[in-house]
Amino acid sequence: MGHANLPGIMVAYARRFAVFAGICLLGVGCGGGGSSLSPPPPPPPQAATPSFWPVAGTYSPTPSVTLSDATSGVAIHYTTDGSPPTVSSPSYLGPIPVATTTTIQAIAVASGYSNSAVASATYTIVPQPVTGPPVSVVLTTDDQSHLMAAQSATSFGTQPALSSTVFVDETRLYQQIEGFGAAFTDSACYLLNEIATASTRSSTMSDLFTRDGIGIGLSFMRNPIGASDLARTQYSFDDLPSGATDPNLTSFSIAHDQTDIIPLILQAKGLNSDLKLVATPWSPPGWMKSSGSMVGGTLLPTMYTPYASYFVKYLQAYTAAGVTVDYLTLQNEPLYIPTDYPGMGMDAPTQTTVLRDYVLPAFATNNIQTRFLVYDHNWDQPAYPETVFADPTLLASPQVAGTAWHGYGGTPGVMSTLQNLFPDKANYETEHSGGTWVSDQVRSDFEEITHVLRNDAKSYVKWSLALDENRGPHTGGCGTCSGIVTVNSSSGAITYGSEFYTLGHYSKFILPGALRIFSTNANGVVSAAFLNPDNSKALIVYNDSTSVQSFSVQWGAQALTYTLPSYAAATFSWSGTQTGSYSIPATNQIQASSYASLSGLQTEQSSDTNGGYDLGYAANGSYAVYDNLDFGSGVSTLNARVACDPGSSGTCSGTLEFHLDGTTGPLIASLPVPSTGGWQMWTTVSANVSSASGAHVLYVVYTGTSSIGNLNWFQFQ
Repeated sequence: MGHANLPGIMVAYARRFAVFAGICLLGVGCGGGGSSLSPPPPPPPQAATPSFWPVAGTYSPTPSVTLSDATSGVAIHYTTDGSPPTVSSPSYLGPIPVATTTTIQAIAVASGYSNSAVASATYTIVPQPVTGPPVSVVLTTDDQSHLMAAQSATSFGTQPALSSTVFVDETRLYQQIEGFGAAFTDSACYLLNEIATASTRSSTMSDLFTRDGIGIGLSFMRNPIGASDLARTQYSFDDLPSGATDPNLTSFSIAHDQTDIIPLILQAKGLNSDLKLVATPWSPPGWMKSSGSMVGGTLLPTMYTPYASYFVKYLQAYTAAGVTVDYLTLQNEPLYIPTDYPGMGMDAPTQTTVLRDYVLPAFATNNIQTRFLVYDHNWDQPAYPETVFADPTLLASPQVAGTAWHGYGGTPGVMSTLQNLFPDKANYETEHSGGTWVSDQVRSDFEEITHVLRNDAKSYVKWSLALDENRGPHTGGCGTCSGIVTVNSSSGAITYGSEFYTLGHYSKFILPGALRIFSTNANGVVSAAFLNPDNSKALIVYNDSTSVQSFSVQWGAQALTYTLPSYAAATFSWSGTQTGSYSIPATNQIQASSYASLSGLQTEQSSDTNGGYDLGYAANGSYAVYDNLDFGSGVSTLNARVACDPGSSGTCSGTLEFHLDGTTGPLIASLPVPSTGGWQMWTTVSANVSSASGAHVLYVVYTGTSSIGNLNWFQFQ
């Protein structure tokens, strides 16, 4: 019976064998050491998505758009008509002019890669019915892919401004600018004069002190009198063996400075005839001090006269060497006594006595005209210069020019408080170093320098002009500071750090003698504007937010529109005369820091959304003034962004009163400030508005007994 089905069984086995054999031929492992076929290759990597420059946004008039891609050997194809790009679309060969609102789409194609994803960017072009003065633009981005890089020029015109607008008014004038700079430390001058090659030194000095090419035109420099921490050794100009004294200064000599420091200063002055110099001691000779050393201690009362003579001899010796010193401070950071580098404590009463009774008379006897800056320390101790200026002799002396400030504590807003208290005494920022402790140097610089200039400072000075790749040489003190340039201690090569470019956004375009002019901040952007002696204008705008910001700049009756990436800055420069009038719509978001004047308030860096500067440190009756606000046919609601820390009292007592045309003018809104749990914990509050229409000057008056509150912005509806 089984044999009867044998043919069918054989056929079935044959079929199975054929299938098995076929599988083996297809490369499936069949035992017996047979090889298998390799798996299919992976798909090729995708080319990087093209990027656009400038970033998508709103512009006026016509920008040129550049495409780039991170993939090597790539070809970019693009469209401007809304159709998706393909390999048949036009090839990118150079900048694409954009005359009207346009969306550009692009793909990248490269051998060995699959096509990239489609990139898209829309450029909104604001029509310019009438074109005004051309405007040059340089830009620095937070990622440092653009460093003071020239951009396509734009121009002013009669276009309407956006709701986010920086208003510039060159008829409203503030402080005169004397310059920007860094310090001729021993380390910097040694590196530039002895380590850098002659040709490299020559080109770098040109870049630092002229405005030729990329030159940033530094014009306000600091010079340590003797050693600072950024020096190869600890030295003064009258060093003696331990226990010896020299009250007549018979051993005084500036020979140390004649090797590197004075030659560099003379070269800088030859490159920039506007250069001014402020000189500062970290310590007098140790024999003048209670410590007997250049480190630590205080000035012995018996050495007040020799110390005054020390300044006289220093200035006379520098003058004989061809160097004029314009300003002098009596002591660097007098409220800090370092333990490992030269320094000395000097409280405000002591500085008052030494300056009034010893140094000024010595200068008068020797016919020395160098002027003094008091204090020379951080913003957080304004009581020090207030104490010095409480002396009527020093307050009345034209040889006491003002206050020197450092940026390591407090807020730059305190300078405006001092300016209001002592209008004849100017404010100078004379030191703030960059360094490894700064997480984002580009952002920190633009936020601070703009803030400093908006608060009456006549100068902004970094720390050392140069350091080496190891952030030295230094003797104690700061081993983490950065220089404006870096000199390689082995090769002598010089590289420029980000601070060269951030400082250059100001120093290259704001000329000595420029006057700061009125400019507002806007939502997400801060600004500072200047009128130069040659009638040119410079406006620095910084995007202090995490997102792209489009904004207008309105100058008189003319405007332009621009877009900045997150944490990027642009310097706009132009010439011409402001024409026409302007008003600020009260329905715009008005930044509290956009005041025209103020009393009893200070700005500080805000951590609220979109950054900027808030307005606080209020006492009862403090106020800020906002000019040219137009309420139109009327408004009904006020929104404001506020913060308040109740402190130990447990309550916030503040109320913001909004008055028209004076502190006691018509009250249009009253807004209690609630406790928010912290001075930088922000909330939006609202109030009803009555009887506000047309153009007015707005006074925001802070009232309350304690914990009154901070204001970041307000907006009428």
